[in-house]
Amino acid sequence: MSLPTPDALASLMGGELHGPQPQAAAAGVAIDSRRVRPGDVFFALAGRQHDGHAFVAEALAAGAGLAVVRRGWGGPEDLPRITVVEPLKALQSLAAWYRRQEIGRVVAITGSNGKTVVKNALTAILAGRHRLAVSPGSWNSQVGVPLAVLTAPPGSELGVFEAGVSAPGEMEAIEAILRPDHGVLVNVGLAHIGSFGSRERTAREKLRLFRHLPRGGWLLLPDDPLLALLPAGGEAELLRTPACLPPLLARRSTPSGTLLSLGFGAERLELPVRTRSAVLIEDLRIAMAAALRLGVTPAEIVAALEDHSFGPTRMETWRTPEGITIVNDTASDDPLSVQAALEAVAASRTPGGRLLFVFGGMGELGAREAGEHALIGRLAAERGFSELLLLPHPAREHTAAAWQAAAAEPNGLRQVDGLAALREHVHRSARPGDTLLVKGAASGNLTTAARELWESMAPRRLLVDLSAIRENIARFRSLCGPGVAILAVLKAWAYGTELPRLALGLQESGIDWIGVSAADEGARLRRAGLQLPVLVMLMDIEEVDKAVRYGLTPVVYSLAFARALVDTLRAMNARCTVHLEIDTGMGRLGVAPAEAADVARLLEHSGVVQLSGVMTHFASADDPAADHHTLAQLASFDTALAAVRAEAAGPLCVHTAATAACVRFPAARRDMVRLGLGLYGIHPSAAIADALELELAVAFVSRLAQVALWARGQRVGYGGTYVVEAEGQRIGIVAAGYNDGVPWRLGNRGEVLVQGRRARVLGRVSMDSLAIDLSGIPDAAVGDEVLIFGARDGQQLRPEVVAAQAGTIPYELLVNVDTRRVQRIFRDA
Repeated sequence: MSLPTPDALASLMGGELHGPQPQAAAAGVAIDSRRVRPGDVFFALAGRQHDGHAFVAEALAAGAGLAVVRRGWGGPEDLPRITVVEPLKALQSLAAWYRRQEIGRVVAITGSNGKTVVKNALTAILAGRHRLAVSPGSWNSQVGVPLAVLTAPPGSELGVFEAGVSAPGEMEAIEAILRPDHGVLVNVGLAHIGSFGSRERTAREKLRLFRHLPRGGWLLLPDDPLLALLPAGGEAELLRTPACLPPLLARRSTPSGTLLSLGFGAERLELPVRTRSAVLIEDLRIAMAAALRLGVTPAEIVAALEDHSFGPTRMETWRTPEGITIVNDTASDDPLSVQAALEAVAASRTPGGRLLFVFGGMGELGAREAGEHALIGRLAAERGFSELLLLPHPAREHTAAAWQAAAAEPNGLRQVDGLAALREHVHRSARPGDTLLVKGAASGNLTTAARELWESMAPRRLLVDLSAIRENIARFRSLCGPGVAILAVLKAWAYGTELPRLALGLQESGIDWIGVSAADEGARLRRAGLQLPVLVMLMDIEEVDKAVRYGLTPVVYSLAFARALVDTLRAMNARCTVHLEIDTGMGRLGVAPAEAADVARLLEHSGVVQLSGVMTHFASADDPAADHHTLAQLASFDTALAAVRAEAAGPLCVHTAATAACVRFPAARRDMVRLGLGLYGIHPSAAIADALELELAVAFVSRLAQVALWARGQRVGYGGTYVVEAEGQRIGIVAAGYNDGVPWRLGNRGEVLVQGRRARVLGRVSMDSLAIDLSGIPDAAVGDEVLIFGARDGQQLRPEVVAAQAGTIPYELLVNVDTRRVQRIFRDA
């Protein structure tokens, strides 16, 4: 990359040049002081956790020729810098200039989901046909898009970039950078609906990306009635999907995925793909349609996609039955992605467990290859990884040398020469509590290595989609308004998911508080690096020392506990902040309304306790038939609250609403709301489902262990409660039973999903397995995934429905999923 001279650069960005001027034009840009190379322009961007202005001196010391800083920044006057109104806008202006100078045509892809799948498939088709510029990973944000453009090779003939928005007004900046010639709108879903308020506003924002498409350009967009009413595409030709897609004439499941029969005019071609997901296949066809418009022949498309692997598009976390955690993040090998993975894994390490890093290197870094690989070695050592397992890569010696110079245990270095050696070493050395990060070049064999490591694990998995949880948080924030804080209730080990991993993910998502059942859970979160306030709902008096040591906030739920807490703190010569719970009709924990003022007075006058919050819990907020009881509880609480305020010395955080009351009773939202099931997109009742749409964020899956034809009259399972009804009835055995968390009561009444189709549960559920009817799914095969409940690859089986079939509630369904035998997998967008 070659950028303008400093004077021209300042003019381009609307800034002013100060300090000593560099002698040469800048060679590149950086936003991370650790990744600066000599001559780079360092942009001091303000993030949620760090402000780049704090690292300007470090970036210049590392060789940056200029820093782009905010006007009025109080740094040293003798630094070479360009002052601008907003460094992010300056970065975007530079990217817009570079796109015009160095990239020929641009295909821009947006949508609520599927952007990366379409982009990756289109890239696979076009690779080798053009000098291509492509968004790395999922760099589709206000920062990601300009960085993606600025990493494009000079003289790129065609750019394929994805664009994402999370708030109104963002697409205007991205469109000014990309100025696409062609476009793809994959879909308009509910992503970021909390920010936009409606699908129409979401659609309008996404369509802004294409408002200046030129004559001769084209835009693929869904045949959505909503879009028919909106202006789109500038002067470009509009092509509606699915009508413009290559027709799917037939599809047949194979052991490794699906065999597609596609029509290209009079030509019929077959394409094997490594998925059975209808959603991913649709995204693949969208990429094919775009490629056809770009002049690629059908035969070339099929040849390019024949070995195409969708791969994991998000970070995945697996836990073996022995307690070894494997984090698979082989979808992207860009340096920022590798650094982020190291930080995330180090932050969520298991106490007492070791961190192991399998690194396959990073590709296509050019002159930066040595420095970037050395940085990764140093960061791994600094973040506490005790073993570095390096697979063959041209730059692995640079990683090794940096590791040995910085590691506390330099003998933890292993240069592993193949996948067999890697498997052998991991199986021999990994211990319960260890965490293994697998990361590196997506073009190599690392994905295969990760898959083969997983194959030794049980087939049962509980998947948690962090991006869906973030989306649900956004919707609740939109519902409640900016002044209402959100507490994430993560009782029962985060409803059977995994407490530390989810809590840390929520911390990054802007949650204000975490709520747990016991002090041990709060202590575990602190050891994992959680910085948020933690409310302990049911603390034992013997755990007060943990509250003090780890900075936890206990709930005072009785006069006896209040007295014991004060006595214990005085004996410890310690102080503690608490919330007071008032029982207004739940009939569980909490002080009586009539004694709330007395308890508040005791706490405030103790000299060791600060009362900072007051709460209650509604018994029936999810039930419209009991609204009179909820309103009576609220009135009782307000009376008691007034008495407590008269005793309180400082401000109080008042919270009464959990998920149901948050949705149905606006007056109950107060200063904070407590979200439990709502985080996962599960509705406590039908009344909540009708009032607020949420993204289902969990899935309990297993696999078919056996498929066979059974004779009429055969009895199935214990007690023979199901008798085969037809000769040659096709029955599958699923590797999951009541020991894994499948409700026993689903026998002869429940359903699961196989290939998106419903299959009845036949006979009783056994300890380790269950039988299902595959009569309507003739191509189901051993190894096929079975969805027991949740949302997975476009399939959905609502937990509320499954719980009703089993005569239980969604809460119990979640927490009963066994933590020893069922792997927890966390996915992040």
